[in-house]
Amino acid sequence: MTQAFFSQCIAVLCSEAPGLAELRHMLERDGYTIKADEDVSNWPEMQGAGLTLATDFENGASCWVDICDFPWPDDLGVTGEPTLVTGAHMMGSFGPFAHPGAFDRALQAPGYQSAAPEARHHRAFVRFRVSNLMPATPETPEASFASLENANPAWEIGYLLRAAAALRDLPVALAYFNPNSELLLSMQGLAAILTHSFEVKTFPVEAVCRVRGCPVDDTWSFVDSVGMSQLGLRDHEFAWADVQVSRQEQFQFLMGLLHYQIDEAAPMATGHTTDGPHNKRWRAEERLMPCMDPPRKVLHWTIDGAPPEPAALALHSANAKQQDEESALIDELSAKLNHWLSQRETIRLRAAAWLRSTEFLKCYYDDAHVPPALKMVMDSELSKKEARETWQNLQSLGQQSPALWNQYQMLGSQGQVWFAVPLMVNPMFKKEVNTMLACGVIVAMEQTPRDVILAGVFSEAAYATYCGESDPKEHPGTARMVANDEFRLFYREMFPLNETQGLRLLYMSVMLRKSWMPPEGIPFIPLLAMPGPKGAVVQIPWHVVTGTPPLPESVQPGRFAEVGELDRQADQIVAQSKQQRYGGFVGALRYAWDTLMFILSILFWIGVAIGVVMAFMRDK
Repeated sequence: MTQAFFSQCIAVLCSEAPGLAELRHMLERDGYTIKADEDVSNWPEMQGAGLTLATDFENGASCWVDICDFPWPDDLGVTGEPTLVTGAHMMGSFGPFAHPGAFDRALQAPGYQSAAPEARHHRAFVRFRVSNLMPATPETPEASFASLENANPAWEIGYLLRAAAALRDLPVALAYFNPNSELLLSMQGLAAILTHSFEVKTFPVEAVCRVRGCPVDDTWSFVDSVGMSQLGLRDHEFAWADVQVSRQEQFQFLMGLLHYQIDEAAPMATGHTTDGPHNKRWRAEERLMPCMDPPRKVLHWTIDGAPPEPAALALHSANAKQQDEESALIDELSAKLNHWLSQRETIRLRAAAWLRSTEFLKCYYDDAHVPPALKMVMDSELSKKEARETWQNLQSLGQQSPALWNQYQMLGSQGQVWFAVPLMVNPMFKKEVNTMLACGVIVAMEQTPRDVILAGVFSEAAYATYCGESDPKEHPGTARMVANDEFRLFYREMFPLNETQGLRLLYMSVMLRKSWMPPEGIPFIPLLAMPGPKGAVVQIPWHVVTGTPPLPESVQPGRFAEVGELDRQADQIVAQSKQQRYGGFVGALRYAWDTLMFILSILFWIGVAIGVVMAFMRDK
């Protein structure tokens, strides 16, 4: 899960949401300085009403304390259709290492009932997070992110633990919950651990990491840790089939190992060995997947000379691998989007230059829109009915005109680079790779990695509605919009907010060329569009995005290029005629000569256009 916004997260579960003033009082009583507060939020899953605490972190990160007036969302929005919880989870707002089911697994801990039995029925929680987002100020007009390179995870989590313990006397506080380590403690238990660690001058591992164990079968046993990722370290897991070693002994040994690794900053990796209970020699192996949920990197320890592990451990590892691959995919998409979003201005300048080039005129404009001269050809070669029907079908593409050309040229100075995701494409899209074809896309109005990714998730749900795979009554607005799959020039409409869970998503009709699309693995389609509720839009070819030479076959003249040239020549002749003053015999001859040349030019290009029309009719 991405750590760009939040690097740490813990929570205090509550019977009901506390008041903001009460929260402020508790924190200030324990010596914390309030930098800012916010009483209203349009996205409480991401940031509820809360406070910002001053910190002394070297990288400038701050501590956010916010009130979430809803129970902990244990599925984190990954089941069913995307919601605001889904987006918040993708931004790491419930913990950068939190996984679905963390709260349920915490409830299954043997010590849960004695620690905080009321936590199961909590109705709200107070969330403590280290935020890397540094908002804009009068001194720094642009928002930025704190550096992760000089962050100290141990200091960060220690700060959050102490701040959470400040709520120990809050009447509605039920329990401390760490979603990253799937750990539940009573508020008194948390305070006791912090007091003890301060007295003996050691790190409060017991409040950060959870150690658990279980029998695997009649012979094998297993213990592991959860939560070391909060400190930038691997968790540990021990599997053995030796009757001399009890799970309780291995529990104690593992907890001592965690203290040693953190307090001494001791590196551990594949091939390292350690002596455990009964002088057993254990050997470590780095693994990307654990034997048990949640998915995370681990050091897997086995006794030297041990027999092969049972299949049950391998099965758990396979399930964790699948979940980790899904999380890694989200991280990969976010990284790619961050990379290209940072280059939007460069891409815009390249696209603006392309709009003024001959390539745009010949390859895009003369391929996406119909020249008026084509109607003259159809009227002379087809029956009135066929000509009328064909022209009506072509008219949906938009007719070339000075006004249309000006709209495209305005994009050069006023257009914005938008990253869209596909909704539906023309059936011929993969066959006619060098032809502009009508397609439908979805654009997130907030061009952030989170919104673009969620737009892609929503597109799958919208396409299911279009195909009849989901009940249109569940999302009537979306069903109405996608039911019309005809191309409408420069059409854009916002999906109902109550059907997108608050995401501002536009449904747009665009002309796309397959050979101009991004390569496999790029999760967006680059567009240059006029900002606002309406305006022109154009696909930006990938070679323009990257500033590289195009493939020759991808910049062939469009299907209407020759007919379009005929129109432009005619316009030029008419314009020249209007500018000239014809007088006397010489003027009359010049006018007659220009008119004759104009007629001959039309006759020539009509012959060319006939071929274009016949080819189009064959495709139809």
